[in-house]
Amino acid sequence: MDFLADTNILVRLFTQDDKEQFEKVSEMLDSGDFQIIVSSPVIIETCWVLKSHYKHSNVDVGNALLSLSQIDNIIFEEDYMKDALRLFVEKGNVDIVDCYLSVKSKTINMPVVTWDSDFKKLGCEYYKPDQF
Repeated sequence: MDFLADTNILVRLFTQDDKEQFEKVSEMLDSGDFQIIVSSPVIIETCWVLKSHYKHSNVDVGNALLSLSQIDNIIFEEDYMKDALRLFVEKGNVDIVDCYLSVKSKTINMPVVTWDSDFKKLGCEYYKPDQF
């Protein structure tokens, strides 16, 4: 059976701050009877929660999520989310949404429009609205 994961499932896996919930999710994954589909919005929200509430770094959060993507019965809904997480780890002080947009922009060959100067670091084509 397939399930869409909510953010709190990923947060419990990483923080283990509720042992009972952590154990139940771990048992579910270990059984191999289930596939957990992880959407990009859930990955993005998980990054935000782990960084803002739990004070983890981009490197720790990105690497933890990339490790999760290696588990056979956990499927990231969008393949390029892994590339966004790698960029998130590599660049350090950028938002995961910017990394996601950068990777998606390159993948679908469409520039980003933004006021955000962080896109200079991300290697995608981007424009500011005042350039038009």
